[in-house]
Amino acid sequence: MIALTFDDGPSKYTPEVLKVLKENDSKATFFVVGSQVERFGDVLNQVIEDGNEVGNHSYNHKDLTTVSDEELYKQVKGTDDLIYIASGYTPTLMRSPYGKGGDELNEKISKPVIKWSVDTRDWESRNTEMIVDEVIKNVKDGDIVLMHDLYDSTAEAAKIVIPKLVEMGYQLVTVSELSAYRDITLTPGQQYYNMYK
Repeated sequence: MIALTFDDGPSKYTPEVLKVLKENDSKATFFVVGSQVERFGDVLNQVIEDGNEVGNHSYNHKDLTTVSDEELYKQVKGTDDLIYIASGYTPTLMRSPYGKGGDELNEKISKPVIKWSVDTRDWESRNTEMIVDEVIKNVKDGDIVLMHDLYDSTAEAAKIVIPKLVEMGYQLVTVSELSAYRDITLTPGQQYYNMYK
């Protein structure tokens, strides 16, 4: 089992990712930014309707280690509120922008903080082949894979990676499903990089 995660959306490319997930009877977790939710509320609803998970990725992708407590509250609670207004869904998981933050920040966020064990660096390469290689060569049971659904190259990579992983015998599940199958209780203020047995 693997949890694919997509950050920084929803975007105009998210529906392409959703389509390939659905075709392969697979699910993923989408860590969305509040500023995108306002523009792509319909896409957010499609993410949820298809049985995927939505997590909070702040309002506008600020480094949360540099903001005041008041700003942190707005970044997290404000995004939860926007997601709820758009969809009736409240995220239970958080991913801090840039993966920044330690115990002190995580406790203030008061949600389980989800990191990753495979980083495709798709934001850097913007190269479909490199993204595919990064996943296929490095992925193993229990991994959390980091991608971003706001690049065309990542949407194209998803079309190759998702069926390939299924063919390799992996089930693609949400972060919460992966933790449930592994009997790992996701605890607010704690961070998780993988769900290895």
